[in-house]
Amino acid sequence: MVALLNEVIRYKARRLAEVHIKGAVHDLTQGQQFNFESCKRQMNNYWKRKSVNLVFENAYDSPWYALGSEDALKGWRRFDVPAYQKGWRSQILAFAFVGWINPRIIQQYGWIDKAIGQQFINIKHDIDQLDWEAARYNDE
Repeated sequence: MVALLNEVIRYKARRLAEVHIKGAVHDLTQGQQFNFESCKRQMNNYWKRKSVNLVFENAYDSPWYALGSEDALKGWRRFDVPAYQKGWRSQILAFAFVGWINPRIIQQYGWIDKAIGQQFINIKHDIDQLDWEAARYNDE
């Protein structure tokens, strides 16, 4: 019974998040100011019982996290929503750890944190250690 209740809660949370995201994107495209505070108030009114709150919050945050990750792939950062920021940051860190750093993102948003800064230093050091004279070139 608990598993069924949790699935219902997750479904409702994801649906509410999708409605909020749709509204947020609409506000952004219409040049209006998006306010996450009204979304938080609606979330708080939606589920008051502590026994279901964590399940609801996690399920609600998942669509925002996914949107943040997708936006990071495009080099965008649009919303000041904690789960969105977390997804965005995680994707940027994943890029940095495999050697991809986007200068435009760095210039626009600054260093995300010390981890990316250190990763940049490590990558630069590795590149400096390459023997460019001995490298084979593709003449195509």
